[in-house]
Amino acid sequence: MAGDLRLPQVNTIVIAGRITREVELRYTQGGTPVAGMSLAFSRYYRDQAGEGHEESHFIDVVAWSKLAERCAAELHKGSPILVEGRLQTRNWVDKNNQNRKSVEIQANNIHFLEWGNRSGNDYQPPVNQREEMPQSDVTDDDVPF
Repeated sequence: MAGDLRLPQVNTIVIAGRITREVELRYTQGGTPVAGMSLAFSRYYRDQAGEGHEESHFIDVVAWSKLAERCAAELHKGSPILVEGRLQTRNWVDKNNQNRKSVEIQANNIHFLEWGNRSGNDYQPPVNQREEMPQSDVTDDDVPF
């Protein structure tokens, strides 16, 4: 039937960029670590005249549990990373009673793209968020920022 369209349930993003501010580590009321960071990434393109352009974009990234702690310990403003995760929309009412909305990446994996880190340790493989904590245990109320 022409009107019967079946779409797969896919929500996956892979993006690379640099962290724009220091990683913010907080804890949920239940004690689960959660890290927030902002990622800058660029898109390069040529216009019809052949002139090159660069567009910069920014998106928030959220990491949980061991991945959050590792990000806070080893990443800093300017660190290059590759994030694998899913997009999530969050809605809230701000202190001025205005409805707000944001789109962020819930990270499953974060690959650190620098050799070494702030603590001087050698490279460690990425932590797979999916193996640490089932996403169903976390609600929007658990996000402290």
